[in-house]
Amino acid sequence: MYLRTPKRYRPKRRRMHLISRRTVVLMVLIPLLAFVGWMTWQNRAQVRRLVDDNVVPAVEQMVVSARTQVAPQPTPTATPDLLAAQNACRSAQQQGNLREAVDQCLILSNGSPNDVQVHYEVTHLLVTTSDRGRNRQQLQRALIEAEKTINANPELPHGWAIKAMALSWLGDAQGALAAGLQARALDESFAPTYAFLGKVYQDLGQYDLAENYLDQALTLDSSGLAAADALRNKGKLLSDQGFYQDALTPYRLALQQAPTQTYIAVELAQNLVALDEIEEAIGVLTAALERNPNDASALWYLGTVHYRNGDPPRAYEYYSRCLDHNPDAVLCLSYLGGLQWLDGDYATAANNLQRAIELGSDDPDDFYQLGNSLASLGRCPEAIPYLRDGLVIAQENEDESRQQRFRDALQSCGAAG
Repeated sequence: MYLRTPKRYRPKRRRMHLISRRTVVLMVLIPLLAFVGWMTWQNRAQVRRLVDDNVVPAVEQMVVSARTQVAPQPTPTATPDLLAAQNACRSAQQQGNLREAVDQCLILSNGSPNDVQVHYEVTHLLVTTSDRGRNRQQLQRALIEAEKTINANPELPHGWAIKAMALSWLGDAQGALAAGLQARALDESFAPTYAFLGKVYQDLGQYDLAENYLDQALTLDSSGLAAADALRNKGKLLSDQGFYQDALTPYRLALQQAPTQTYIAVELAQNLVALDEIEEAIGVLTAALERNPNDASALWYLGTVHYRNGDPPRAYEYYSRCLDHNPDAVLCLSYLGGLQWLDGDYATAANNLQRAIELGSDDPDDFYQLGNSLASLGRCPEAIPYLRDGLVIAQENEDESRQQRFRDALQSCGAAG
């Protein structure tokens, strides 16, 4: 046995060149580059024009493209002018142009998330301009603003009190009661709380307790918007019990405190009509329109008074004017649609009544007239859902005569009621 030993490594001999490869390349390139430089210098004017016309724009475009891809330039957005919105909001309220006031005050509130008073006032405006509670979409917006009022400062009573008002108009008496009691727990001297709780207890059928709260509200604040709310609610408390004559005084006092609140003028006029004081009712509404010629609620009730007074053409005129100024006025859509239905203009009636229902009308007559209009146009499949929804409303209202009308209409469309 023997050990293997590795072969000794012997490097190969390099082949020697007189001139290296690198030297050859340099010897070729240097004269070539020198020649190119000399030619460029001899024709420098033409070269400059060529670069300016082709290369520079291409480079600039590449730079702009790269900048856009890396950090796109922001699109400028309009910043609301809060001072202008504040001035416009106050001006519109003072003039009685409440629809414009809503628009401007919403701009102000969106830019003032921590301003309790601004959110409170916007909520109040949205509620009182909601077509006497028929525009459910607007009342839902009001509820959102009420929550913003609370969020601005949960320890103040304002948000809870105005939430009670919004919920009361939405028909949620229990929710309104809870919010109102929370407001009272935070500050027992805040007058609007008592004004709104008075309305809540009226909704709950506790009339004596309601009157007690309204009197407390007037003791705490005998002037301004809080007093107007309390006086209006006192007038409504009496009116809903059929005491139309007694309701006139609180309504008139409420209108003195808040002359631009057209819904108070409309409710006063309704009591006057109930007492057959037609001319005085028309005078109250006309005065309201002098302050705000475009007010939907005043135009609506003027049309209604003229219709009841045997003047359908004037009613058409006022309802149409109302929709010209506010295409989403639920009451005007509802009543004009009703007149068109009576006249046999089913296609136009259907459009107006359908829009009223979309905006939140829960008047069973709107559902019946819409269903009947669609059926008269040979569109029973579209009519049946509205007739069934209206039947449910009539059943909830325990209205037997309307229930039978809905059943008859459904049967005529071949559907069960």
